[in-house]
Amino acid sequence: MLAHGGALNAAVRRFGIPREAWLDLSTGINPCGWPVPEIPAEVWRRLPEADDGLAEAACAYYGGSACLPVAGSQAAIQALPRLRTPGRVGVLAPSYAEHAEGWRRAGHALVPLTAAAIPAALDALDALVLVNPNNPTGERFDDATLLGWHAKLAARGGWLVVDEAFADAGADRSLAAAGVRPGLMVLRSLGKFFGLAGARAGFVFAPAALLAALEDALGPWTLAGPARWVARAALADRGWQAAMRERLARDAA
Repeated sequence: MLAHGGALNAAVRRFGIPREAWLDLSTGINPCGWPVPEIPAEVWRRLPEADDGLAEAACAYYGGSACLPVAGSQAAIQALPRLRTPGRVGVLAPSYAEHAEGWRRAGHALVPLTAAAIPAALDALDALVLVNPNNPTGERFDDATLLGWHAKLAARGGWLVVDEAFADAGADRSLAAAGVRPGLMVLRSLGKFFGLAGARAGFVFAPAALLAALEDALGPWTLAGPARWVARAALADRGWQAAMRERLARDAA
């Protein structure tokens, strides 16, 4: 596996500094995350149910019309490349390395690209993968640009995969709000802005056939019941979301 941030126990052992003395900035998780209330005992005793309202809550929050809850966007990052015949995949570089690793492991030929190089490369790509805003550069792509690139790819049966894990803090409109389009996949996560990385909760917005194939590939109960309960409540808490965006802007300044 690729090395990641967040391994605080290992850092404590390596440097001999007590855990409470660390300020961990390694994963971009909001340290003032959504305050999780007590979870009802019944949620722990039953298998997760797909019709619990979580997908609807996610669609209402992100503006999309169809989504699949998954065990963090990482689950989709690993599974989506296996749903497509190996081809040439453009990946923004530098960016979150799990994307390139997932497509490489599935047998695709990777084409690392800077943002400036993407337009000229589109005609030779079968898929394009972007993080927006990008991790770690913060680079942003507007909807018109992304949808233009998607149209060129989709005309040849190609895919555009957009990972919006860091989009919540700015209240940016999700590309999922552009509607269901062939070959367009949007990934979202509750780990960063909501500070709920431990819940491993994320969402994939895509055409129905692709969501069904992804669900089949991941298998049943991919997202635990307590995580589903917490995610649904956090997505519905608009007051906390608005206050947190204001706080993050002040703290960043």
